[in-house]
Amino acid sequence: MGYKKFDVEGIVSVSPLNLSGELKDILKEQLSINYDGVIDKDIGLIIAITDVLNHSEGEIIPGDSDVFFKVKFRVISFLPKLHEVIRGRVTQATDFGAFINIGPFEGLCHVSQVMPDFNSYNPELPGFFAKESKKTLVVEDKVLTRISNISFKKTIAETKIGLTMRQTGLGKEEWIAIDAKAEKKTTKKTSKKDDTKEKKTTTKKGGKK
Repeated sequence: MGYKKFDVEGIVSVSPLNLSGELKDILKEQLSINYDGVIDKDIGLIIAITDVLNHSEGEIIPGDSDVFFKVKFRVISFLPKLHEVIRGRVTQATDFGAFINIGPFEGLCHVSQVMPDFNSYNPELPGFFAKESKKTLVVEDKVLTRISNISFKKTIAETKIGLTMRQTGLGKEEWIAIDAKAEKKTTKKTSKKDDTKEKKTTTKKGGKK
């Protein structure tokens, strides 16, 4: 979930003009240039190169002035997973849904997935409002959301992440209290109806007094 460490193998080329100093530092710098911000469907978005674990001797390829190294290195990446529950922050509210920041990515929670209650977009908030439960969702709200679909592309901007907050326990923290209060009210009404029904049944069995 979220940020993880991965050991990766690759080939990096270095110009002979840059081969002065500690080789591990040189390779790490070049790896950062090559890999920072790269998206891989297996390890996610590479945030940083943290260490060069080992490397081969440099090789020269005829016709190419660079020196090539086989390198094993460690990265920190952000890997969102399908159905994962993750914390986020609402960055934008529109009539078709809420954009939510999750780590370095931004996902879209369609208006139909914002909350289990029927709600509508209110441009004055700007955000969403449920008339019956009085729940609201506005920009800067912190939420718990679930990833419903992911489509990794070459860049962050092109990557599409769909989110949902319709399940119990998702959304804003205060929604849990609202749901608990509503459930308590419903249970009380049901209990009152059952008591009334039981009294009527007892009266019918006993006859009129």
